[in-house]
Amino acid sequence: MAVRIRLQRHGRKKRPFYRLVAADARAQRDGVFLERLGHYNPLTHPADVFIDEEKALKWLRRGAQPSDTAKRLLSKSGIWKKFTYEKLGKPLPAGEAVEEETDALEDVETPQAAPQVGTLLTETSPEPAEEE
Repeated sequence: MAVRIRLQRHGRKKRPFYRLVAADARAQRDGVFLERLGHYNPLTHPADVFIDEEKALKWLRRGAQPSDTAKRLLSKSGIWKKFTYEKLGKPLPAGEAVEEETDALEDVETPQAAPQVGTLLTETSPEPAEEE
C-alpha cells in the first residue's frame, strides 16, 4: 500500500482549513486516512501550522511520500531537514538546530536596547577611552 502525506480540506466555502494526514494514495482527498499529523490554516497572518514531529517522522521513515504542499510545510517546520539528515546517517548540525529554536523565541516580545539618536544601526557604539 502506497502511503502519501497530504492535505485534507475542511472548512466552509472560501474559508479553507487543512489537516495534514497520512493516507493511502488511492483514497479520496477528503476520504479515509490512516493518521492525522497536524493542521494548517492559511487564512491567518502568519499562517498557522502545527505538525506533530514524531508522527510525521514515523510515517516518513516507513516510506510515506509527501505531496508538494506537504513537503513545503514539513520543510518550513524543519522536519524534512531532520529526516534527510537522519536518512543520510549524518547528525543534524548543532548550529542549525539551535537556530530554529531561537527563531521561535524571537517571536515573543523581547525588550531591546534602543539605538542612540544620530547613530547608524550598523555602527558599533564607541567604547569609552581608558585614562592613562
